[in-house]
Amino acid sequence: FFLVAPSSTRFLPSQLHDMASQSATEQKEAQIPKTMMAVGLDPKVGGGKSDKLVKLDVPVPELDARDILVKVEACGMNPVDTKLRKSKTIEALKGNPVVFGFDGVGTVVKIGAEAKLFKTGDKVFFAGDVRRNGTNAEYVAVDERIVGPAPKTVSAAQAAAVPLVLLTAWEGIFEQLELKAFDYANAGKTLLILPGAGGVGSFVTQIAKKLCGLTVIATASRPESEAAVRALGADIVINHRKPLKPQLEEKGIKEVDYIYNAYDTDVNFEQYCAIIKPLGRIVSIVEVDAPLPMVKLFAKRVKFSWELMFTRPIFGIDLEKQNNILTHGSTLIDSGLLKLPQVQVEKFSLDALRKAHDAQETGKMIGKQVLEM
Repeated sequence: FFLVAPSSTRFLPSQLHDMASQSATEQKEAQIPKTMMAVGLDPKVGGGKSDKLVKLDVPVPELDARDILVKVEACGMNPVDTKLRKSKTIEALKGNPVVFGFDGVGTVVKIGAEAKLFKTGDKVFFAGDVRRNGTNAEYVAVDERIVGPAPKTVSAAQAAAVPLVLLTAWEGIFEQLELKAFDYANAGKTLLILPGAGGVGSFVTQIAKKLCGLTVIATASRPESEAAVRALGADIVINHRKPLKPQLEEKGIKEVDYIYNAYDTDVNFEQYCAIIKPLGRIVSIVEVDAPLPMVKLFAKRVKFSWELMFTRPIFGIDLEKQNNILTHGSTLIDSGLLKLPQVQVEKFSLDALRKAHDAQETGKMIGKQVLEM
């Protein structure tokens, strides 16, 4: 049947439904403010210590074609935040305020002209793009192809601890170390993760153990960090503040098949050369200031590679892969197979964010820090 409008224009019921949905969307978008509160660096002051972080009033970001606008509910803290804060000089800021925060959870409130993976009202989580302003703000714009549906069985604050470290662990294991999940060829093989109790180490341990079936050797230097890595499934725990080879030999292990390094790469590189098996693989997520002596891996034909989860958004390569990883990760969390690391939650404020930066720089973090809006 047809409904007749006063203007004699005829609409099908499906068209009326679409018109009503469009009207509701327009009403929601009309509620989005022009400016928002954020915490970051003032371009007139620049970076440095955590006290350089200030409250900002900045425009709500405009959307590119594949972007979604997310109202932030919680944001996670990572080492990259502190590195960028210290590196951003007044010259580097080029007159623009910079907002950090590269983990986020929130609700989609607007979608770009060509966005198709999410709709307004969807709960999402993501690690974002290091070149763009981040989640230490009320709203953030992010390419939908590097976003995933947020887990349903954990709080927004807990979910905000996940994206960056999950992507880093997943890409490092499956792409750089070239491991395969549920592969019988992994039986009896060993992986060393150093350190084991941080955010990345927490997921490396679980993915290597639960999805790849490896024997996981995690490092920890304090009783509380040892307890944390054992709770996540580590088979063996050794102390990274002591020589690695003697500790492995005490456990009956001469060499390891894989090494996942999440600490200053040059600090333990010589030790890695001694304990990696011939034809083994090493992946590291921490850049170096000077070249590494790669020739020491030559005789063993060891493959060394880098992992940076920002590579895809920086270069625009295969962006959908991160949507896929986060979608799988969300499912694995909701199934109970992947457990979250310890999460320290604080209410978002300038003071809380400064303290989170300071805590991150101690090098003693277990799990993740999250700020809840």
